[in-house]
Amino acid sequence: MDKQKQTMVEFYVNFITLDQRNGSPIVVLKEKEGELNRILLIWIGDSEAAAIQRQLENAVPQRPLTHDLLKVAIETLDAKVTATCVHAVQEETFYARITLQANGNAIELDCRPSDAIALALRCEAPIYVAEEVVVDHGFSEKQLEKAQKHDPKDVLQNLDDDTLKQYTV
Repeated sequence: MDKQKQTMVEFYVNFITLDQRNGSPIVVLKEKEGELNRILLIWIGDSEAAAIQRQLENAVPQRPLTHDLLKVAIETLDAKVTATCVHAVQEETFYARITLQANGNAIELDCRPSDAIALALRCEAPIYVAEEVVVDHGFSEKQLEKAQKHDPKDVLQNLDDDTLKQYTV
C-alpha cells in the first residue's frame, strides 16, 4: 500500500505490561480519539520497554541513554521529530517510521515500533498507526469489557485465547 494514501489514527501509550505466558513486555497503545477506543498490543524487547517506561515515569537517567542521545543528536542538527507511525505488519512483525523535519525537508526513517515510540515520547511527537494495522491487529474496549476480569492493566489475562489470537500477531 502506498504510504501516502494510508489513513492514520493517533494513539498514545496507555501502559506497559507483560505477556503472562512468556514474560515478554508489551506496549499497550490506545486510540487518542474515537468512539471505539481501540487498543493495539505490540510485543517489544526488555530494554525498549524500560526506555518507554522510564519516559512515562519522567525518570531522568544520570547519563543519556540511547533514545535520549538520539533526541539530542536530532536537536543538535536543527531537526525535529514531527511524527511516528506504525504502518505495517508483515510476517508477524510490526514496522514503523519516524518522520523528521530537517532543513525544510521531511525525512522518513524506518525503525522498530518500540524505538519510534520511545523517541516520540521524548520528543513529544504524535504516535500514529495505519488504519489497516488497527483493523487487522487491534481490538476495542468493548471486546475487553467482554472479558470477565476487572483489572484493566492485565490486558492479556482479560482476553480469552480466541480473542487474543484474532487481534494480535
